[in-house]
Amino acid sequence: MNSRERERLARVEQKVADMEPWLREIDDKLDRLIAAANMGQGAWWAALKLGGLLVLAAGAVAWLYDRVRP
Repeated sequence: MNSRERERLARVEQKVADMEPWLREIDDKLDRLIAAANMGQGAWWAALKLGGLLVLAAGAVAWLYDRVRP
């Protein structure tokens, strides 16, 4: 390994070392996003179930209206 290769390797190692705090910050943000998504998951399923019940009720009312009207 000659001096130019050593210098290039040292520069790459320094760039990687400079990126570590940035990557750690991204990892922390990702952990917070995953936690928020997991908290909202229960609310999402509840909203879907409620929406399904509302569609079922609207369908029943429409069917009843169709049968009862003259």
